[in-house]
Amino acid sequence: MPSFKYHEGKSSIFRTIKRPFIEIDVYSQRLQRWIPVKKVLADTGADICLVPRFMGNLLVDDITTGTYKRIRGVVPNTFLNGFIHAIKIRIADKEFTAPVFIADSEDVTPILGRAKALDLFKACFDGNITSIEKH
Repeated sequence: MPSFKYHEGKSSIFRTIKRPFIEIDVYSQRLQRWIPVKKVLADTGADICLVPRFMGNLLVDDITTGTYKRIRGVVPNTFLNGFIHAIKIRIADKEFTAPVFIADSEDVTPILGRAKALDLFKACFDGNITSIEKH
């Protein structure tokens, strides 16, 4: 079962906080190869996986060919525009295809969300290490 250490980061509330970042590979249809992504937030509160525009431009030829959506998170009246694509993801030696929201913004953190991604795994968050096992 792969394990990933929490990473300490800045917080406007607590000064610093540990977050469950994991390492994944995403398959670039455009480049025809796997691209490693070192800091992806494992977020059980996120409905969908998410990547910033620059990363989406590496993965697909044209991000606008995906399904256009506006999503929102914690702030109810703030929306993020983007396009949903089916992207192959690999965690350790486990491969799967998940819907990935390519944000029309550079200012977002890559997120591994629940739909057809985190929901495929048994995940353990213990405050220092995240363990993920496909079930």
